[in-house]
Amino acid sequence: MKRLILAILVLALVLETVPAFGHRMFIGQRVTVDLYAVFDDGEPAKDSSVQVFRDGELYAENKTDSTGRFSLVLPGKGTGDWKFLVSGGGHEETATIYIANDNGKTAAAAFALVAVPVALIWWRRSRR
Repeated sequence: MKRLILAILVLALVLETVPAFGHRMFIGQRVTVDLYAVFDDGEPAKDSSVQVFRDGELYAENKTDSTGRFSLVLPGKGTGDWKFLVSGGGHEETATIYIANDNGKTAAAAFALVAVPVALIWWRRSRR
């Protein structure tokens, strides 16, 4: 009987982590990065080379416009470790952005809800 109660408890905890599918809503996301490169005298760094790296690998190359502006829409949710290298007029500067993916937190919480009761059951059995 105790095993049945524990099994029902574990099943209830697992089912509690599953979202209900009655009425769903989706949120779209688009991350746009706008960089502005200027020299120390205030002049825009026009036509400067821009290299974009995602997680250490070259993702894209382009140039700034006449105002020193560079714009890029990041793919998907934009997650990753982004580095922007701007070179022009004998100068070079970098900017970095890190965008995390929060899905791992949800999965870890669901795992903990299942793992804790299972560990308690195992511990109780090993004490017998």
